[in-house]
Amino acid sequence: MKRILFLIPLFLHIQCSVLGVLQDKIPTPEFSFESLHIKQITFTDITLGVETSVTNPYPVSLPSSFLDMDIKIEGMKLSQIKTDLGIIEAKKTKTLPLEVKLKYTDLVQLYKKFPTKPMLEVSAEGNMKVAIPKQWQLLGKDSVSFPFVQKKEIPAVLPDVEIRNFKILMPTESEILSASNTETMVGTTTNFLKGLLGGSKTPVTSAAKAGLAGLNLSLKTEFDFVFSNQAAANLNLTDLKYNLQLAGENFLTGSPKEIINSGKESTVKVSNQFPIASIGSSLYKTIQSKEALYQLKGDSGLLVPNIRENIPFSYEKKGKFQW
Repeated sequence: MKRILFLIPLFLHIQCSVLGVLQDKIPTPEFSFESLHIKQITFTDITLGVETSVTNPYPVSLPSSFLDMDIKIEGMKLSQIKTDLGIIEAKKTKTLPLEVKLKYTDLVQLYKKFPTKPMLEVSAEGNMKVAIPKQWQLLGKDSVSFPFVQKKEIPAVLPDVEIRNFKILMPTESEILSASNTETMVGTTTNFLKGLLGGSKTPVTSAAKAGLAGLNLSLKTEFDFVFSNQAAANLNLTDLKYNLQLAGENFLTGSPKEIINSGKESTVKVSNQFPIASIGSSLYKTIQSKEALYQLKGDSGLLVPNIRENIPFSYEKKGKFQW
């Protein structure tokens, strides 16, 4: 009897040792959290990009891999993601790119808690559960779990834009003379421009109806786009591009030469021109009234001191302005 009692622990020890050896030799899936990064900032939200991957070491497909992840900012849970990677093919690595949108409507209360904090900590916390095929299961273990925590700083931004100091400049007499072939054309051009810019009460017309469709003369315009941040981070815009529509018509498209970054405000100095021949009746009426419904859209880069990459910033705004 004593001998039997002695053999029982010995047998258990040998069994555990064998299982340990087998476990070391049998491969297990691998999980990698590649990155947590800022994909884009707009006037309505911040989009985070999450990159993860799972490697299947087996010669058969894995039926599923389940990701359960919370997105927190400064410890406050703002979003939860639960998703299945789906089937992972044999001997393959499958990536799972995800996008998480953090809306400013959800962030405003958070900004109020940290009114002077320009950078906020966002964390992705969760677990990836990967199924194991039956023939490779040990001790009834049908899956393996990978807990993770990834952190990133994001700027506290609540951006807006205004159009300021808008003006369209009257061409000089010499510019009109140089673009016009005849005295009649000079008179037609001058009358057209006086009605457009000079404040005279002329009927609404267009360049084509006025006989100026072939006139090679452009009107110069100057104005500022003033971007401001109502949260704590500084705005440092780079490589800005814009498209401005007035009264539903394309007005100007370009990339300004001068951007003045000053703390939480960036002033984009625009100096551009558009051909008189392109002025239709709707645009004529808009310019003459010095009041317009506008749509401004474009993109830029956004530099933040604590973040190395140039963050993509896309903007779009509709409104009404006067000059």
